[in-house]
Amino acid sequence: MILQNLNFYKTIFIGLWVGFSPILFSQEITSTAGVNWSVRAIIDAQETPTGILQNVSAIDLDTEGNLYIIDSGRNRLLKYSATGTFMKEIGGFGRGSEQFNDPRDVDAHLTLNIFVADFNNNRIVRFDSNLNYLNDFNPIFNSSFYFEMPLSVVVNNQYDVFILEDLNKRIVKIDRFNQPLTVFGTTSENLGQLLGPYQVTLDSRNILYVSDPLSCSIQIYDFLGNYLGNIIHPDFVEPKGIFTTAQGELLVADPKGQKIYFFNNHHMLDDILDLRILSINPLDIALWNPGAERNRILYVVSSRTCVVLTSE
Repeated sequence: MILQNLNFYKTIFIGLWVGFSPILFSQEITSTAGVNWSVRAIIDAQETPTGILQNVSAIDLDTEGNLYIIDSGRNRLLKYSATGTFMKEIGGFGRGSEQFNDPRDVDAHLTLNIFVADFNNNRIVRFDSNLNYLNDFNPIFNSSFYFEMPLSVVVNNQYDVFILEDLNKRIVKIDRFNQPLTVFGTTSENLGQLLGPYQVTLDSRNILYVSDPLSCSIQIYDFLGNYLGNIIHPDFVEPKGIFTTAQGELLVADPKGQKIYFFNNHHMLDDILDLRILSINPLDIALWNPGAERNRILYVVSSRTCVVLTSE
């Protein structure tokens, strides 16, 4: 099945096998702000041509609510509709136009263009909304803007591409024509040094956020690369996955702490969702708001499954 619909009772717990590991679910999870979240469905990709998820590294949503899943373990990109219907899969090991070698991240928020950080192929790959190959963004050798082993990618409305790379622990900014613009977050800077970054995203104001598990913080920059500050919390253990909503919220997934943090557009903490009752280590998250303050849909991925939660 594409989605396994689950019926729960408030005081009854059910063990569900996903992949090889049992996950314990309850009917409701209550956040610190008093919002109740219920498990709506499970996506494990068993209906896809390649089979169940093996090692999910990232997810993202487009403006229509379609879900994109990067499965690094099977070197593929999956697309699901907003209703949970499987739509398409591309990938397989290699360097071809629709192949990957350890993909790490996907940026789909522009909807018409989907970008994938292809880690071991050392490139950013651009697809259209139907996941047809368009072009690559490749490193410029013998240049101070050279990037290697891209961890994450995000693109603004002007199609400036921000690449978080593992080699030098920095962000390389290039334009739509693959021409370099700037680099930032390097260890040579007095402020805003990235120690062990994981993922980059940006909000509607073109403010960039970089999760840095090694420094246990979220680093903040403007679109020119100027350092603006950071977000920390005493309960952060390993902040990794990050997501910004159209309303300017920032969500932070902490897999070791098994919590999701909700920050408003002023970077103030609004809510914490504790997932220990579900035995989930959230690697990445995405929030879809179809128009209502309640009944929002929260996608939470661990390595082998995507849990779909709805607020009540």
